[in-house]
Amino acid sequence: MAKFCTKCGKKLEEGKPCDCEQKIEENKGKVEKNSTENFDIQAYFSSYLEILKNIFTKPVDVIKKFAIEDNFILGIIAILVNSLISGVFIYCFAKEALGTFTSGMGMYGLVLGMGVEISFLRVVFSGTIFMIVSFLMMALMIYTFAGSLFKDDMSFKRSIALVGTCSVFTAVTTFGCIILTFISIELATYVLLIAGFLYFIHLYHGLVEITTFDKNKLAYVFTTSIAITLFVVFYILPKILL
Repeated sequence: MAKFCTKCGKKLEEGKPCDCEQKIEENKGKVEKNSTENFDIQAYFSSYLEILKNIFTKPVDVIKKFAIEDNFILGIIAILVNSLISGVFIYCFAKEALGTFTSGMGMYGLVLGMGVEISFLRVVFSGTIFMIVSFLMMALMIYTFAGSLFKDDMSFKRSIALVGTCSVFTAVTTFGCIILTFISIELATYVLLIAGFLYFIHLYHGLVEITTFDKNKLAYVFTTSIAITLFVVFYILPKILL
């Protein structure tokens, strides 16, 4: 009488055990290996450094290379790095601005400054969340208009990769502005504004390169995405976080 495996039901050969458990272990090992390969920290670090080295000299080439759906996780990492640096900048800027304001008011300003305490953790946390939402909102708007409305090959993951790649540029400039706040708040503000302007230029050129819909409509997609993002970030978000 033929014997069958009690676990998988496979017909057994005479004198040989079933190999179903061995196959399960092999498949489990493959899944674990693939999971590890999908989150290769060293690979993400190398890619981030490559963007960092070339975003100032070859921004369009860098965006074309890294603004792809497979770099979704890299985009998230870049956004998180930028957001954390921005949170620290907001704290440094607020602290130095308060010091400059109170020092110009003499003794009254000294007393006022002693009564105002800026919490490092609270400001950095709020600033980081603020920037994360800002970047994700921009990515969502680009996906909504370019991908959903104009039916371009623009998934939300690719939009994240695009925004994240461009954010590496402002991560560097914002880090520089942290140092500048201790030298001149005005100078730090100017550099930050210029960097923000260049960020949007990179984003625009990135859309030109990676989208295929009618370029006559691109300006409307871009400006509308920015307008909605700025409205949410500067009008709605502060009411939630503050």
